[in-house]
Amino acid sequence: MPKTPSKFGTPYDFFALIIAGALIVPFFLDPGTTGTNLSGLHTRLHLPPCLFLVITGLPCPFCGLTTSFALLTHGALGRAFLANPSGPPLYGIMLCLLVIYVILRLRGRENLLLSLINRISGKMLIIMLVVMWIARLAVIPGN
Repeated sequence: MPKTPSKFGTPYDFFALIIAGALIVPFFLDPGTTGTNLSGLHTRLHLPPCLFLVITGLPCPFCGLTTSFALLTHGALGRAFLANPSGPPLYGIMLCLLVIYVILRLRGRENLLLSLINRISGKMLIIMLVVMWIARLAVIPGN
């Protein structure tokens, strides 16, 4: 017999809401599926410009991620990769984690998510971001 879900308000629930927000908000942003501007969409959400970009003139690993997510949700997969190559894989991972969490939560087994996250390791995600960032920096004109 499955366990009953615990009350709402655990740290996992908060984390799931953040992921859900990151996956849903891009649906409401207009990334402009044409043109060459593939970054800066986050400023429409009243977020500050990337400090790393302002100081160094180089994009950080997260530059273009909001634009990538928005382009992806509007069906522009190729342009989503151009905005930030780690955007589409990261979006997919976040979507899978959210679906798995909801299923486990409904079955009262949300603690199994820790075991899953330990297997998928945050280190792998960081390595993916760094490798994609280095590749992205390598193709910037003038470098």
